[in-house]
Amino acid sequence: MLRETKVENGRVKGVACGWPSITAYYGIPYAAPPVGPLRWHEPMPAADWQGVRDCARPSARCPQLGVQPGGFYEREFYPVAEPMSEDCLYLNVWTPAQSAQEKLPVIFWVHGGAFMTGYGHSAHFDGEHFARQGVILVTINYRLNVFGWMVDQELSAESEHGVSGNYGLLDQIYALKWVRRNISSFGGDPERITLAGQSAGAACVQALCSSPLCRGDFAGAIFQSGGGIDALPDMQYPLLAEVEEKMDITESLGVQNIAQARELPAEELLARWLKTMPTTKIWRTPVIDGYVLPKKSAQIVYDDETAHVPYLIGFTAKEGIVTTPTPESFVQWAKQAFGEQAEEFLKIAAPTPENFDEIKNSLFTQCLQAGTAAWALTLEKQGRGPVYVYELTRDLPGDDKGPFHAADLWYVFKTFMRAWRPWTGRDFELARDMNTYWANFAKNLDPNGKGLPQWTPYTAQKPEVMVFGNEKTEMQRLPEDACTAFRKQYLLNP
Repeated sequence: MLRETKVENGRVKGVACGWPSITAYYGIPYAAPPVGPLRWHEPMPAADWQGVRDCARPSARCPQLGVQPGGFYEREFYPVAEPMSEDCLYLNVWTPAQSAQEKLPVIFWVHGGAFMTGYGHSAHFDGEHFARQGVILVTINYRLNVFGWMVDQELSAESEHGVSGNYGLLDQIYALKWVRRNISSFGGDPERITLAGQSAGAACVQALCSSPLCRGDFAGAIFQSGGGIDALPDMQYPLLAEVEEKMDITESLGVQNIAQARELPAEELLARWLKTMPTTKIWRTPVIDGYVLPKKSAQIVYDDETAHVPYLIGFTAKEGIVTTPTPESFVQWAKQAFGEQAEEFLKIAAPTPENFDEIKNSLFTQCLQAGTAAWALTLEKQGRGPVYVYELTRDLPGDDKGPFHAADLWYVFKTFMRAWRPWTGRDFELARDMNTYWANFAKNLDPNGKGLPQWTPYTAQKPEVMVFGNEKTEMQRLPEDACTAFRKQYLLNP
């Protein structure tokens, strides 16, 4: 067992997992604490330490608003309130390696949370089951909300690249490069790193696949419920210059300049931001800055400039509600999404008070289905791929919520027994299948393996996806309603 090893900043000591041959290392610093003058600055190298660093416990998460107490997602994923600190740039490693001489594949996991919440050591991201399959799992913390996405002209002026924002993405890139330099100390192969993420984490992984800053640093990519070609207008990140014109830190934060903003305690800064966030939503997403992200992700795909690697991408059958509270706001959403073709789309999806709930409840899933198909077919046209597509349709036991947004996490990590739901034998089968497919993809850039139904890439000739359903796991051609078909054709004809 590789219980102790050396990384670039010093020696680290891990702890045994439930499976005794697997070692977990929690809370390894990959960058300097982003505090004081390093708040809203590109990540900087972590300091060296003397002796052996005890990595038995996770680090604090980035300051964030807690999930709604007693709400749905707290019940599902966040039963414990984890400590928070602006000093949050740490990562976790689960390895089955017996020595540093092994060259095992690696999954680099980016958590979701709408760019505002989440952390890499949440209970459902435990890497033990991937490690039991011979795959090293790395999970990371990165800057979120006002700490991760702050845009301001003064910040751009002080940057050597003339940009601001995207600090969360820069953290992810910095962590990825740290893993490239150090994963061999854990028995990993730096040439066999697969990026993976879910929701906003999937959107971030897609951004990394679009960024020239980490080109060649990974071998494959997995998007769960957050990837594809402009699946939602919210994923169509704005230009940095447009954001700078709208931002006013004096009005929003009650300070005169960035120096004063950096002096605010983290808790106070977060509180002020949350108070004004409804009018400054632009802070909570990446921006097209010409440095981290050279142009819109859709255009990068169309221009054949996204990373030339295999992809595994998918979604759940009931992703949830897009925030369009009224039929009128839905019309505005459609105009933003489709421009001149919005009128044609609204003839298909004409919102009325009677059908509006049904429309908005299915919209997110429709968008992800269409955006995923368009991604796969565009890459196929360019002679690239393969792209393996899936859908989770399993109705989780315990309530009538169905396969909701993020429901696949319990199966992919095989940590479903940590949830409250009364799981059945079918759930055990699904967790086995999904965890094994994902592990195989990390090993071979192909999810297929012994004892599993054959998973073929999504192509124009065979537009089929792997469906993880109530009774079986099998390839199917998904039905397309009129809205989904419209959006797919719109995306395929830019």
